[in-house]
Amino acid sequence: MMYSMLAEGLATENGPGLLWHALDRDGRSLCGQPLNGKATGTTEGAMEREDPCRLSMKHVAAAVGAGLADTPADGQGGERRA
Repeated sequence: MMYSMLAEGLATENGPGLLWHALDRDGRSLCGQPLNGKATGTTEGAMEREDPCRLSMKHVAAAVGAGLADTPADGQGGERRA
C-alpha cells in the first residue's frame, strides 16, 4: 500500500514550519488528527523546520514491516538466489 503525505503549517519558536502527516487512501491522517488539506508556507517557500508526524510514521513503519514479513525473499516461494 502506498501512502501520500500532507504538510500542515506549524508555528515554531523561530518562524513557520511544516509537520508532515501520512494519509490513508481515503485522505485521512494515520494519526487521526483532522487536517485542513492546505500546507502553510512563506512567500519565499522557506521553512524554519520540517518534521514528520511521529504517530503517522509509526503506523507506516508497522504496515511496511508487516508487508515485508509476508513477502518471499525473491517472490518465488521464499528461495534466495544469488
